[in-house]
Amino acid sequence: MIIDHFKKTVKFKIVYHGPALAGKTTNVSQIAKLKGEDILSFNTKEERTLVFDMTKEERNVGDFKASFLIYTVPGQHIYSDIRKMVMRGVDGVVFVVDSSEGRLKENKEFIEVLSEDLKLYGKEIESTPILLQYNKRDLPQALPVEVLQKELNPFNFPYTEAVALEGKGVQETLEEIINLVLENFGRLIK
Repeated sequence: MIIDHFKKTVKFKIVYHGPALAGKTTNVSQIAKLKGEDILSFNTKEERTLVFDMTKEERNVGDFKASFLIYTVPGQHIYSDIRKMVMRGVDGVVFVVDSSEGRLKENKEFIEVLSEDLKLYGKEIESTPILLQYNKRDLPQALPVEVLQKELNPFNFPYTEAVALEGKGVQETLEEIINLVLENFGRLIK
């Protein structure tokens, strides 16, 4: 976070993390779409995230104007250096889970990747504001939430359910991660 007491502004960084094609870009696109904006995006020819996608959300928090810069990371392993760079200075993470049974192993692997990415910057997964978003809940092969919780959430992070492609759960996820980041900020400034 970056605080400017003179201008009464605070900037937070939220990163949507997770495996390739889980719905990170779809979430951020839906957030921007609700505001009538476009996202800043760097994609491959196949429309997959190459560097990151980004949008911004603003709120008034007491006397301060809070800006939440919202990024995605590329989910492909070959872009791990870029993913690590995007994670620098993160204040909160939405881990986007593809709820499909066939993606369970990859989701587990990326929870470990998230933990390693945070450690690079002196953060621990247990003490970082993290929200799991169980995306693609509309798919017939989507695992029950109870199974996803047991398999992917040993830290008992809060979670939301979503069908990001339809915009369902996207705003709720954003609101929840903003609340978690602000709660953490409140603890840090006391």
